[in-house]
This record gives sequence, structure tokens and C-alpha cells, in this order.
Amino acid sequence: MHRRDRIIKRIISWVISLLYHRVEVRQAPGLTGSGPELANGSHFGGFSDPLLLAYAMDRVPRFVARDVIWKNPIARAVVNWIGAIPVHKPDDGGPTSNDQMFSSCYQALAEGELVSIFPEGITVDDPSIASIKTGSARIALGARASGVTGLRLVSAGIHYENKAALRSEVFIDIGWAIDLDDEIDRYVDPGEPADASNREAVRRLTDDMEVRLRKAAPDFEDWTLARSLSSAAAVALRDTENRDPSVGHGDRERLARLLDDAQPENRSRVVEAMDRYEADLDALGLSDSMLVAGMSRSRTFLWYLIRTIAIGLLLVPFALVGLVVNWFPMLVVWLIGRLKVADAMMATIKPIGGLIVFLLTWAGFTWWAWSNWGLGGASAMVLLLPVYLFALIALVERTVLIVRAAGGFAKSRGKGGLHEMVNDHRRAVVEAVAQAV
Repeated sequence: MHRRDRIIKRIISWVISLLYHRVEVRQAPGLTGSGPELANGSHFGGFSDPLLLAYAMDRVPRFVARDVIWKNPIARAVVNWIGAIPVHKPDDGGPTSNDQMFSSCYQALAEGELVSIFPEGITVDDPSIASIKTGSARIALGARASGVTGLRLVSAGIHYENKAALRSEVFIDIGWAIDLDDEIDRYVDPGEPADASNREAVRRLTDDMEVRLRKAAPDFEDWTLARSLSSAAAVALRDTENRDPSVGHGDRERLARLLDDAQPENRSRVVEAMDRYEADLDALGLSDSMLVAGMSRSRTFLWYLIRTIAIGLLLVPFALVGLVVNWFPMLVVWLIGRLKVADAMMATIKPIGGLIVFLLTWAGFTWWAWSNWGLGGASAMVLLLPVYLFALIALVERTVLIVRAAGGFAKSRGKGGLHEMVNDHRRAVVEAVAQAV
């Protein structure tokens, strides 16, 4: 990568580690590493989506973004630095043509770059992508007609655990590639022009890209079904023999998609078994991960409590400094989270607002250190401020886990007679999942 791209990658990696607890990426080695590529991304999380794709892909993409972003001088400086390409939408007013956008995309692809577009054109709050527009297909066919060879089209599906929340998990599935040179005959009839003026070719390529993007992205009928199948997938994947409750978000989401593609009667059995099992867990005050880890047993719970508290005590000095430094930006982020807006909007304003207020706060402390101790003090402050924040985050997360575990343990006491029935219902979920796939 160029030096600029390496710097961008480092900055984005730091931001991602602050915003998310874990990000998993499924991608063939080197898939997005070289050559002209056009990436179609799902668009569930607003500003978070390009941030995550830039983190996940092998190089920094040239994003196609709405031209209204350029109206803000700070945003304009950022998007120009990362090489974004402006696209006009009729609803935004201004220019009536996107000729410049197409020519910029053609040039970028001709130079062997990775261009990324969100072909739905909108950010969606449903658990499935919207119908994609024809712009991506027209860029691909137009670029090939202008002389770009070896053009590859890839799909990138972004699966959020909770896109409106900070410190959640994300899974990014990149693949489902189309080699346009090898497969052009699937879209263009003999004797017809192989460019963006061929409406039938544009329609065929758009349809194919939508099918592939739906395979990579979440694509459920509604949120109730999505949550039920995702929960059932997690139950089936947990290692009960070794009492390991950890399940990767990527594995869970991929299995949930397989369950959604199962026969309707098998899928219904999974949902019914999961609903029954969740009712049992609510009665016990436990989650499935707590049950698998043995948190209803006194010895297991006490050992977990001792281990977690010991680690927490080591974090306390750093976390206290982090609290003193970051109380105001954390309050601002909390207040942003209280706004009554759609999840897709929250996925944009919370990370942007949080980053701005944190960076301004840290800049103030760095300037104070510079004034009092010079370059050495400012450098130490720059290095230590993230450490203090991450210590605070780790301590808060461990405290939340302890409270949840203690509540579940206390509620489950005296209900030992229910445990056998609960385990039977859990096995029913696993069997229903196995039958469905």
C-alpha cells in the first residue's frame, strides 16, 4: 500500500478497536489486494459501513459517496484525503448529471484501484438489503468498455450484532466474486454492445450482483425471525463439553442464514424450539452462554467472580484516570444514544459524535501537557490517553458481566428442579437446527 493508505489503515484500526468489541472478517486471502475491483457493500450502518470496509479489505477503497458530504469543509478535507468519489442524487439538488462520477470511477479502475459503492443507494433498517440500483453495473460495464481489463466485482455483507450500540460485534463477509471478462457473455447477447448503454446487460448484471450481495449480507424476512435464528445458531454452536460459551459472530450469522434457507417447516421447528427454550432461560434468569459456562453452579460462579474481580482490580488505577479524562465525552456519547432516531441514523451520529468529542478532549489534554512539559509531555499524553480509555472500557465491560452473572446466579437458586427440563429444551433446539441444515 501507499504510505497514505498505511496511515489511513492504522487510524481506522484504532477507531474500530474503540467502537467495537470484536470485528470478524471472512475473505479469501488477497481477494481485495490488487487489480481493478468494484466492491458492492450492504448499507445497514450509515457512516460505520465505509469505516468497516476500509478496515476489512486488503487496501483502502475509493468510496463512491453522496456529494452533499463535500459541502462541509471538514468532511470535504477527509473524503478528499481518502480519495472518495462524489455521486449526485436528485433529492440533494445541485448537478443533474453523474458523468464526472462515472469517468472518475473508470479512471480509478484503469489505474488498478479498488472502488467501493453501496448500490442500494440508501441506509436501511430492515434485516435485509433493499433492491440495488443500476449504477454499479453501469460503472462495471462502462469501465470495461473504456479499456479496463481484469475487472473483478465482489460483494461485502456487513452483519451487525447491534448497529446502534457501541462495543458490539460485527461480521464482514467478502466474496461472491464476478470476473467480468470471463463472464461477460452471461450478460451481453452476441452482437449487442458490451457497455453501459446496453440496458438488458445492465439489468442482468444488476440482478446477478443483487443475488450475490444477498448471499453475503443479512437477508431475513423480519427482525423477529432474524433474532430467533441467530440465537438458535449460537445455541447449536456452543461447546457444551468444554463449557466454552464463546461463539464467533461470523459463525453464528452464517449458520442463521443457512437456517433461513431451510425448508419452511424445519425453520418453523427451530423458531418454536428456540422460543420455548428462551422462556425457560427467562424463568431461570440465565442466558444460554451462562448456562453452558455453568454459572448456575456455586463453585463455577465463585471462581469466575474471583478471577474477574482480580483482573478488574488491576485495571482500576488506569480506569480511574480514564474516567477523569473522558467523563465529558462519555456523557456526550450517552446523551447521543438517548436520541429518538432510527438505528441506521444512530449508527452514523454516535460514532461520528463520539470520535469528534473524544479527539477534541484529548487534543485539549495534549495541549495542556505541551504547555507544561513540552514535547515529551505531549508525546506521553498521546500514548497514554488511549490506554486509559481502553482500561476504563474493559473495567466497565467486566463490571456489567459480573452484575449479569450475579443476577442470574441469584435468580436460578432454588429452581434446580427446572434445570433438567431446560436442558431437554436446549437439546431440542440443537436437534431442530441439525435437522434444518
